[in-house]
Amino acid sequence: MKLSFTKKLAIGLAATLISATTALAEYPERQIDLIVPFGAGGGSDRVARIVDGGWTSETGTGWNFQYKPGAGGAVGSDAISRARNDGYTVGIVNLPNLAIQPISGAASFALADFTYLGRVNVDPIALVVPNDSPYLTLEDFTAAARENPKVLTLAITGTLGTAHIAALEIMRGSETEVTLVPTQGGANTVARVAGGHVSAGIIGAGLASRQETLRTLAISGGERSAAMPDVPSFSESGYAVNSLTSRIFVGPKDMPEEAVTFLREKLGAVAQNEAIRAEFLKSGQIPVWQSGADLEVEVLAMGDEIRALLIEFGVLK
Repeated sequence: MKLSFTKKLAIGLAATLISATTALAEYPERQIDLIVPFGAGGGSDRVARIVDGGWTSETGTGWNFQYKPGAGGAVGSDAISRARNDGYTVGIVNLPNLAIQPISGAASFALADFTYLGRVNVDPIALVVPNDSPYLTLEDFTAAARENPKVLTLAITGTLGTAHIAALEIMRGSETEVTLVPTQGGANTVARVAGGHVSAGIIGAGLASRQETLRTLAISGGERSAAMPDVPSFSESGYAVNSLTSRIFVGPKDMPEEAVTFLREKLGAVAQNEAIRAEFLKSGQIPVWQSGADLEVEVLAMGDEIRALLIEFGVLK
């Protein structure tokens, strides 16, 4: 029996809809690429590897790691923003670096060029001094800085990064002026502080918790760290030092809705897995989960706040 054109068309449309539904239900059909904007073995890579372990258990397939270091993470972040937005390329980036780079002119991307998937951890910053330093408390340090403007030196990892922003917040909150000394990384900052080459330094709290030659005077954020329960937060002294290094997962903007939903749900499950949380705590990180919808609002606001701070201190015009 011959089918009419109308029946053939109906059958064809039905087959197409079934095929499309099957394709959507099967996402992801292949391995997802993960861009890491820093070198292998660094902090972002270590966080990504922890999450990848949970992701593999959750989905059955790990990520395909792609390292694109350069310009403090701007090269890799730009690659994420320009990637094909089919749901098969995502990346792990740092805050506040991602928010700072478009402001400073170090990147061609805008904060609106990403799909925000979720935040998985935070690492407060710590103000550290040598064990033999005369500054036993945060108040000792800020009092000395207030009495001797620009005399005390403070090592920070690079410029226009978490440590730089935290240093400006400390100076604003304590109404002091210190001389900032950029370093080549956390390990270099530790060496300079421990060697007495600078008065103090700013490093991640996770790194600070593992140092035997340094004393931590305060950490950022509103609460004390479980890794260093005896160390006060800046807020306990009335200073609004909120800078935290955190790793977030993003993709290019306008990703398919089914991909965004899948990625957010699975990342949330991984980030809240007790074994993964334990891995973060072991490395000195604080595990968190913040879904992308809320995260996007926070990142955009962070960009405005950082711009105002940099203008206040004359870093930006």
